Amino acid sequence: MMHPGYYIGTAPDGSPTMTYLQGPDTWCCDTHVLDLEPAVDLVGAAVHEAGHAVAALLLGIHVVDVELTSQAVELNCAPVVAVNGCTSVTYEVPESAYLTMLAAGERAHQRWLINQGLWSPERAWAVERGARDDQSKAVGVLKGRFPEPAFIGPALLFWQFRPAADALLQANWDRVASLGRGLAHRIHLSGNEAAELTGLANPPGPQAGSE
Repeated sequence: MMHPGYYIGTAPDGSPTMTYLQGPDTWCCDTHVLDLEPAVDLVGAAVHEAGHAVAALLLGIHVVDVELTSQAVELNCAPVVAVNGCTSVTYEVPESAYLTMLAAGERAHQRWLINQGLWSPERAWAVERGARDDQSKAVGVLKGRFPEPAFIGPALLFWQFRPAADALLQANWDRVASLGRGLAHRIHLSGNEAAELTGLANPPGPQAGSE
C-alpha cells in the first residue's frame, strides 16, 4: 500500500503538526510519548547525531563537531529531561548530499529503536517529531521550489531522501554504532575525533582542510 504522503494533527497548543508517521490521537509532548529513561534517551540521541555525522563523512561534508546537551525542562504537562544533539557541518555541498545527511539522523534513531527492542509506532512518531529541526532546515533549502505557503511540498520532497539515507546507514551501521557509543560517553567530539571513531576521513573544510 502506498504511503498517503503525510499526516496532519493538532499539537497541544492547537497548532497543526505534519508528520510522515501517524501519531497518537492525544499527546502532550514528544518526550513523554517517547517514554525512555534519560540515560537511554541520551544513547538514542547520540545515535541520531552519529547518523548525521557518518552520512556527512561519506558524502564529502566536513564535520566541525558533534555534541549532546541534556537539561531539565519544565513543560506544561510535567518536567522532563530534554536531550538534544547538534552535528555542525560546513554547507558548501551538493543539495542532495545535505538533504540525505539531514534525513540520516532520524533514520538512524529509528533503526536504533528497532535494534534495541524499543520500537513502537508511538515512539517512531516521537522520534520523527524530535527531528523537526532537521525537517525545518530541509524545508528552508527546498521551499523556493514551491508557491507559498511552502511547507507541505518541501516536506514531501525531503522525505524522498529517506531511502538513500537508509541504504547508507545499512551499509555503515557499525560505524554509526561506534560513533554513537563514543558520543554518548564523551558528549562532545570534534569532527576529526568523530571521523577517527568511524574509521573515515573528515573531508576538508572550506579553507584550511582541517579544523
